[in-house]
Amino acid sequence: MGRVLDANDDVGCFDKMVAAIKSVEESILIAFVQQRRVCGKRCSESGNNNEDEQKKRKLLKRPNRTCFANIGSETPPDMPDEWWDKIRTKGGTDVKLVIMKQMFATDLNPHHDRFSIPFKQIRDSSFLTEDEKSKLKEQKENIPVTLMEPCGDESKMLLRQWNLKSSSTYVLTSSWKKVLERNHQGSSGKFKQNDIVQLWSFRRNGELLLALFKVGDASTTPSGSGSKGENGDGASTSHRTMLDLELHL
Repeated sequence: MGRVLDANDDVGCFDKMVAAIKSVEESILIAFVQQRRVCGKRCSESGNNNEDEQKKRKLLKRPNRTCFANIGSETPPDMPDEWWDKIRTKGGTDVKLVIMKQMFATDLNPHHDRFSIPFKQIRDSSFLTEDEKSKLKEQKENIPVTLMEPCGDESKMLLRQWNLKSSSTYVLTSSWKKVLERNHQGSSGKFKQNDIVQLWSFRRNGELLLALFKVGDASTTPSGSGSKGENGDGASTSHRTMLDLELHL
C-alpha cells in the first residue's frame, strides 16, 4: 500500500525546486558576467587597434602630386611621331591613351615588381574589351600583353586587377623589374621618381599591346619637396598602404 504524502512532504519538494531554480539562475548569471567580461576585453582591444591604425594613417602623407598644368601638360601631349611609326609598322589599330601619370617610388622598386594603372587616372577605359574587364575582375585572373619599352625592347607581361579598400587599379606584373633594369641606362631612358610617363594601347589581330614612354623628366617637373622615402617625405610605408594612397591622387 502506497505511502500517503502529508503537508510536510509538499513543503520539502517545494523547497528543493526553489533551490534548484536558484542554482540554475546563479549559473546563468555567472556565465553572463564572464561573457560580458570577455566581450568587453575584445571590444577594448579592437578599439585600441582602431586607434593605432588611425594614428598610423595620420602620420602618412600622400605622395607629392605633379600638377600637369604647371608643366603645360594639363591636356596630354600627343604620341611622338617615332612611336606612331613603330605602331604602324606593327600593323597596330585602335590606338588609345590609357594613362598619363608620374612615376612613384613603388613603381621603381624592383621588390614590388609592378607598374600601377589606377582606375581614377585612366583616360580611356575602353582600351579593354568588356570580356577582358569581366575576366580581370575574377580573383587571380590575368591578361597577357606585350609592352613596348622606351629602350626599344619588348616584354611579355601580365595585366591584373588589384582591389584595395576603397579603390582599384590595374597593374603590369611578371617582369616589370626587368623592364626597369633595361631602361636604367642613359639619362634619357632612365626612369626616375616623379617622371611623367604615358601608356598607350593598340591592337594587332585582336592582341593587346602597350607602349610606354616618358613625356616629362623629374629634373624639370615641379613636384613639391624632397622624396627620400616611399611616400615622398622620408616616411617608410607598406606596399599596399602606399599603393592605396597613390590611387586617391
